[in-house]
Order: sequence, then structure tokens, then C-alpha cells
Amino acid sequence: MSYLRESKYRAHALLRFALTILSLSFPVFGATTPGSVSVAWDRNSETNIAGYKIYWGESTRQYTKVQDVGDALEATLSNLTSGQTYFCAVTAYNTDGQESPYSAEINLSYLAEPGAPDTSSRLVLLEAESGQLGSPMAIFTESDISYVTTSSYSTAGWVQPAFNIPVEADYHVWCRVRAPTSSTDSFGVTVDGGTEDIFHVYGAPEPADGIRSSSWIWKKIHIPSAGPKVYPLTTGSHTIKFRSREPGAQVDRIVFTSDPEFVPTDALPRTGDALAVTSTPVSLTRDEGQSAVFTVTATATGPVTYQWKKNGAVISGATSATLILSSLDTADAGSYSVDLARGTATANAGPASLTVMGAIAAPIFKVSRMTVNADHTIGFSIDGELDTNILVYASSDMITWSLIAVQPNENGQITISDPAASGKIRRFYRLESESTAPF
Repeated sequence: MSYLRESKYRAHALLRFALTILSLSFPVFGATTPGSVSVAWDRNSETNIAGYKIYWGESTRQYTKVQDVGDALEATLSNLTSGQTYFCAVTAYNTDGQESPYSAEINLSYLAEPGAPDTSSRLVLLEAESGQLGSPMAIFTESDISYVTTSSYSTAGWVQPAFNIPVEADYHVWCRVRAPTSSTDSFGVTVDGGTEDIFHVYGAPEPADGIRSSSWIWKKIHIPSAGPKVYPLTTGSHTIKFRSREPGAQVDRIVFTSDPEFVPTDALPRTGDALAVTSTPVSLTRDEGQSAVFTVTATATGPVTYQWKKNGAVISGATSATLILSSLDTADAGSYSVDLARGTATANAGPASLTVMGAIAAPIFKVSRMTVNADHTIGFSIDGELDTNILVYASSDMITWSLIAVQPNENGQITISDPAASGKIRRFYRLESESTAPF
């Protein structure tokens, strides 16, 4: 879209495009402001330029954010998601408040440091019977499973396993328990000798019909009316104590996890190394030149190692939880997966497909010259969009526009008449092609 005006017998651009963005400077990895990119551009030559605005968003020519930087020739785009492609353009505005069209568009990405530290969550596996026992709490065995319970009513019975926390974090506690009736439903739970919480397996003594089960189930320790219990734990040794409140409530396994979304299953090993994938990479479609980011998350009993693969072949150096592919071309398309390992425990996530769309040349459509003819008609020289109709709009205030002509662009030259221009101090014109309008 071109904005043009007539002043007596001379016509020229109201505001030329802000110049093409000149440079991008990315943050130093490890700096205090990650997720930001600096963008710079050239200064306009007009003497009445008051400032510049930079626009950006996640889709081409669909900008969701704008920053007025005044007379500065540089801006910092902040809070960018690592690996996400952003599109940005600049406009100039003059002292009358008139704003130019967008500059040429560029795309950019903020990429977090490759090879980032392991970010997997932690698991701690316990067997209830491994703890110290206080009578009448005792160990029972059933179908090769040992668990702890009491067959007689006593609030004095307890079991207290000891454990080590590998990483300081907030931990949730899951228990494999059995509570078939409302009178065999609860424990008093204490961590490191702190305040005792009452843990009702089903959240209340009498859950809704059909919820209570006579089978072993996994339940997160929670407090009625308060929700899941969170334990801030430091690295090192700790204890958890289950006190008997009702005879027959049974506890088998205990799992501490720093991942609030993790849900254990009976497939989780009872001892040794454990590893569970908690989210898998998702398939992506990107354009050439953009970036793609694949991510996997896991929870494990210790640090996790990663190895990404493309079409089953190892990708050299791709050994973190996140795989970043920048400046894509069609050769990057394929199937991506990742192998994970924690000691003897292994897992695989994926595959996720990456589709890379070939670049599509932007259409050329611009007014390269405008002339006012002796017969008071106006001629336009047009680059691109041959054999299409050109729609010519006119305005005296750049607010209200009127369609004044539709001319076929057969050879790059069109001529129109604008009788309403007579007596006007200034006149603006906007040209659109039917094949690309609005442009």
C-alpha cells in the first residue's frame, strides 16, 4: 500500500517506509535478562520525524505488541519464549502524528543456551516396612507384597521411614494405600517431627458412592479442605511418620516427587533407578528460516541424560532436555525422538515430526513514480501485479477514503482522473491490487 499526496503541482510520499531493520543483537547467555533481543534500524531522512514504533508478534504481519521508542533507533523486545519465531517491523511517525506503513519485516528468535543443565524433577522411593515401627503397627505380607498396618485400635502405633532428598525443592508425597471402609481410612502424618496432619485417603471419611475401593490405590497426601500437602525439603536426610488413627488402614509404598503433576503407577520400580517421562515433544510445522524447539520433561531418582535423534540417527551434541533447531531449511524436516536414561532406567519420547515449508517469494507491488500531467490527470508507474486491476483510493485527511478508479495494470503504467482534487491544498492516494488487497 502506498500513501501519496499532491501539493500544487508536485507529488511525493507523505512518509517513506522506515528503513529496513539493520541489525539484531542477541543477549549473552547467562546474562541477567534472558529472553530478550535488541533490534536496530536506520534513521529516516525527513526532517519532521518525531519517532519510531516497533511492532512484533508470532505471525507474519499480525502484530500483537507495539513499543513506541521515541527518537531512538534501537529497541529491546523482552519476555520472548526460547525457540519461538517472532516477526517484527518498524514505522516512523512525524510531528503531525502521521504514521508510515510498516518497514520490511524480519523474523527473529531468542534461543536459550544449548546444553542447559538437567531440569528433570526428582523422585524418592520408599517402602513403608523399611521404617522404624511402633507397636501395634506391624508388617504384613500378602501376595508377595509387604505392607504396614495395625489390626487393633490404637493411636500409639506408627511407622517412620528415613530417606534422603537429592535436590532441595517443594515435594508432594504419594502413597500406595488401601482403605476399604470409612473406619479404616486415615493416618496422622508428620515430616521431620513437625506438625501432624490428618490424611484421609479419600479426602473425607465418607466419599461419594462408588469412589471407595477395596484395592490398592495411589493417593497424594492431602488435607481435607486445604488440598495437596507440599513439603519444602532441603538436601539431606529426613523422616516421615505415619501414625495409626484407625485399625486396618494400610500403607505399602511412599513416593516423594518434586513434580506436582507426576502421578505414580504400579509400574514404577520399588527400588533402584526410576525414570518417568512426564511430557513428550509435539509435532511442529515451520517455515524456512524459522526456528523449531522440541522439549521433553522427566522425573527420576537422579540426573537424567538425553540423546536426540533425527530419523533414528544420533544428532551430535543434542544432549539436553530441549532441542533447538534454528534457521530451518527443508532438509531439517523429519522425525525427531529422544532417548533418556537414569542409571539402569531408560525411556524414549517421541517421535515428533517436523515439517518445513519452503519459502514463498513475497509479491512485488509498489508505486515507483507518480506524475501530475498537464491535463491534470495523475499517472502512476507500478512495479509488479501485471494483468490485475489496480484500485485507486483518494482522501483529503487520510481518514476517509473514496474509491475513485479501477484501472487494469497491463504494462506497469496507469492514469486516472481525480476531479475532486480541484481546489484541495493536499490530496492523498492509496493503491491496491485486486490480487493482494489490502497490501
